[in-house]
Amino acid sequence: MKEHVFIGIDSGKYATKGLIEYRGKTSTMLFRTKLQEVSDIGMDIQPNSFKIDYEGKQYLIGDMISENHSDFNLSKETLMHKISIYTAICELMNKANAYFHNVHLHVAINVPINVYKSKSLKESFKRFIENNNRTIYFRLNDCQYNFNLNDITICFEGMGLTYTNPSEATNSTSMVVDIGGLNTTYCMFNGVQPDFNSMTVAHVGMNILKAKLEQELVQRYNRNISANDLEQIIQQGYMSFMGQVTEGSKELISQVKKNHFDQIINYAKQHNYTFNQDNIYFAGGGSLLLKQEILQQFPNATIVVNPQFANVKSFLEIMKVKYS
Repeated sequence: MKEHVFIGIDSGKYATKGLIEYRGKTSTMLFRTKLQEVSDIGMDIQPNSFKIDYEGKQYLIGDMISENHSDFNLSKETLMHKISIYTAICELMNKANAYFHNVHLHVAINVPINVYKSKSLKESFKRFIENNNRTIYFRLNDCQYNFNLNDITICFEGMGLTYTNPSEATNSTSMVVDIGGLNTTYCMFNGVQPDFNSMTVAHVGMNILKAKLEQELVQRYNRNISANDLEQIIQQGYMSFMGQVTEGSKELISQVKKNHFDQIINYAKQHNYTFNQDNIYFAGGGSLLLKQEILQQFPNATIVVNPQFANVKSFLEIMKVKYS
């Protein structure tokens, strides 16, 4: 009898996160959602990066790619996300020592709330990732994988850990603010039931914060800042020049982050969010970068542990119920 494998994937504009459960054990992975077409690549592949051969072309994907190859399109029905999802599936199967031919593979993937609410958009994305029910031939770091995706589960962004501890959530109300790379998603829950009327998304993710920060830094210091520089600056919380921390840069960055978080909260208030719920959760990779700003305004809120993996943990629980 074939054993069951459950994989949850959250392919965001900043990073792709994956979680697999097989034979009672779990493994995770995270890599940057950056894709570059290459040819005859000879360099060593760096950690959290992968060489891909797919449909007659070769690509590099992951952390070693320049920030200039990030994707800022609102849609996830793109080659970058398809390859990111296939990469996560194959690498997670490899980590778990599982083989496509002798398991029942169950995969859950997230989509933005506007796509989730639309039957036609959701079905279009599902067909796109399932490769229109055709076998997928995918070569990852010179290892060949042939597999099929059937009946993938489509989940919405912004559920956080709601479904990982259903007993705790049953008799309470909660809201989840999922701060992603391009978007911030908001959703309220009564117990484990999402309030679909409350579901909304704002284009105030971390890429928007980076654009604001670049503008302020260039205006203040009159220096060229590359996309790679900007990523390093926002992670470190200061700017350096000629080996020295630039005076006033820490304070400027802190103020830009505060203003951006204010924009995230104001958007929620404009869409009938009162913050009167029993529990308020912040998830997504952006909640790590904005941790200080979050706790200043919401000292009793919960910033999910390993917030990048909050959604995929819920995806697995949904699938286990679905296929139990």
